[in-house]
Amino acid sequence: MEVEKIGACVVIHMNLGENRFNPETVKAAHEALDKAESYEDAKALVTIGKGKYYSLGMDLEQVATMPGLESLDFVYEVQRLLARLLTFPLVTVAAVNGHAYAGGAALVLAHDYKIMRSDRGWFCLPEIHNRVPFAVPAIKVFKAHLPVTEHKLAMVLGKRYSGAEAKAAGIVNEVSSLENLKDSAIAAANRLAGDGLDRKTLATMKRDLYRDAYRALNEPVRFYSKM
Repeated sequence: MEVEKIGACVVIHMNLGENRFNPETVKAAHEALDKAESYEDAKALVTIGKGKYYSLGMDLEQVATMPGLESLDFVYEVQRLLARLLTFPLVTVAAVNGHAYAGGAALVLAHDYKIMRSDRGWFCLPEIHNRVPFAVPAIKVFKAHLPVTEHKLAMVLGKRYSGAEAKAAGIVNEVSSLENLKDSAIAAANRLAGDGLDRKTLATMKRDLYRDAYRALNEPVRFYSKM
């Protein structure tokens, strides 16, 4: 992953193909977030993928090769990454350049503000089609961030949303052309951050607002379906 600083905004370019969660990508994500936090004058964070993928979520093929306890530990590490982003001490904006599926959709929702590409790409929670029930922490994240009117359509029925549909449903805040996506996300991040928000207070308020999801994400995993 590449970290770019533009004024008071830090941009993390997720450039690892489909950006699926595996030990290497999770480690790279934490390192990128560490670097973002290290800039004392940074006020906001933008994440963006490359090509037609934002993130396709868990690397199920790799997880399937892990022994039972190892796979549970890894899923816990993914949860910890989501918890970290959910309560990150900077204003966070997801620039959704392409497909965001399953855990990739959860990654989008963990941001404070979301802008989705207008012409291509889907936001989708396809677990029902893959016969993989949601873990409780994921449910709490989705319930905290998805509009109530979309709970059944998105979570239970696995509806795919285009950028325009996600905007109309209140899942994302804006849509943008791919050409303007990065600039739009940086502009939104700077606008929301203003002159800068106190990091400690911001992180505390996020933890309090998303208390149930944050606690669930930080609990060790006892079961994960590899179906």
